[in-house]
Amino acid sequence: MKQMKKNILCTVLSGLAVFAFVGEAVAQPQINRSAYFLGGATYRHELNPAFMGERGYVSMPGLGNLSVGAQGTAGVGDFLFVKSNGDLMTFMHEEVSRKDFLNGLPNRLKMGFNVNENILSTGFYAWGGFNTIGLSIKSNTNLSAPDQLFKFMKNGVDAPEGTRYTVNDLSILSTNYAELALGHARQINDQWTVGAKMKFLVGLAKATVKIDRLDIEATPDAWKITPSGAQAYLSAKGLIVPTRGETGNYDESDYELDANGNRTDKLKPGSEQLISYDDVDFDDNNIGPTGFGMAFDFGATYRLNDEWTFSAALLDLGFICWKNTVKATMNNSFEFDGFNEIPVKSDLGDNDPNSIDNQSDRIVDDLEQMSKFTKEGEGLKRTTALAATLNLGAEYTLPAYDRLKFGFLSSSRFQGRHSWTEARVSANVSPLTWFEASVNYALSNFGSTGGLMLNFHPRGFNFFVAADVPLCKYTKPSLSLPLNRFSANINLGINFTFGPKYKTKHRCVEVQSL
Repeated sequence: MKQMKKNILCTVLSGLAVFAFVGEAVAQPQINRSAYFLGGATYRHELNPAFMGERGYVSMPGLGNLSVGAQGTAGVGDFLFVKSNGDLMTFMHEEVSRKDFLNGLPNRLKMGFNVNENILSTGFYAWGGFNTIGLSIKSNTNLSAPDQLFKFMKNGVDAPEGTRYTVNDLSILSTNYAELALGHARQINDQWTVGAKMKFLVGLAKATVKIDRLDIEATPDAWKITPSGAQAYLSAKGLIVPTRGETGNYDESDYELDANGNRTDKLKPGSEQLISYDDVDFDDNNIGPTGFGMAFDFGATYRLNDEWTFSAALLDLGFICWKNTVKATMNNSFEFDGFNEIPVKSDLGDNDPNSIDNQSDRIVDDLEQMSKFTKEGEGLKRTTALAATLNLGAEYTLPAYDRLKFGFLSSSRFQGRHSWTEARVSANVSPLTWFEASVNYALSNFGSTGGLMLNFHPRGFNFFVAADVPLCKYTKPSLSLPLNRFSANINLGINFTFGPKYKTKHRCVEVQSL
């Protein structure tokens, strides 16, 4: 466990570029968007706080609403390739040509991963409307990197006089917090329904790495890197981030060389303040909340007539004030000699140092050496905003069969370099009073996705399962991972319902049955 924590933090601090092919990745930490137009979906109030529940409910602890999502502008197939003997190899392998690797990369790589677990939740009718109380844990990690970083890794020095690279705007965000949400929705009249939520947030851990620019001069003699605007913030109670001066754990590159190129015993200026990645750890006896904040959701629906309904919601307008923060920067130029000894030939299989696992480990080690972060302070405070989401929906009910509805949903996430937009069309049917389903298609910055949701909601019980599947090429069946840009999500939950069905104020047309 200790070594795993070190590896995770080292990867974050080193730039997390290898994240693209060792982990699928950001969907938003909410219920699957397939639920937006399903009236019996228990948690669709998380997509729009104006949506009122069909009945009151109490969630099964830990399983009321569990969601895992991932998306990226590149897939596994952009970073892993198949050898002539059928084994996998990284993009750094000599059998992978520069053209094959670089032609498949997007101009900017965006990837992310999120988990949302509902610990306990309830909804009930009182005080003139529908009320919700929910306790959940949310985790959201994002990466944004330009293709120049990977061109540098693959090409290195590709001209006798040397090669220059400029890597602009590399960023990694990881936000982890607990949320207590209090919501209320009410129907104003036959046409308007409004709702809002107030959320109390408890920060668990936050990591931010942002590098405005890396100027890289690669020559046959040395690779020189000059960083600009490079900052890292790590917030977690019990986090221990020592310097190399505190641990005495120096690297060979921390020492000055003599005229003959031999290492001396004299340290380079500033080496004592460099973060000692191998010694990053947690104090297991001092782990707990590391910040507090607040957020709000606002939503409304407008029923134009029996056929058309429009809706809008603005979610997660808020902030978290973080404590126990470590700040690090990169300000000085330094020489780098990585990416030139990554093993690529192997006749011994996975037990050989040249296996794909060891290639990946070496890439991570080299990225660590490329990240000379200096510790600037600890025990600091900082405030960060949550990523807000805007949902706009339009729903059409088929007059001839009002159990069939068609919907259009536009979703936009506002998070700087990690922002994205999605458009989704859906067909939603409720053939039985206790069952409904949605089939939909979505197009976003991360490609196209096919979605399906099944919702079983008889009196007293609710079970739902939903999935978004990337419509793209996949690796061989043993892996079944997306080769190119993708967006994926799986969502399920078990809840117990109570009370009669809510009756709306507007005039209802008679429902046809099968």
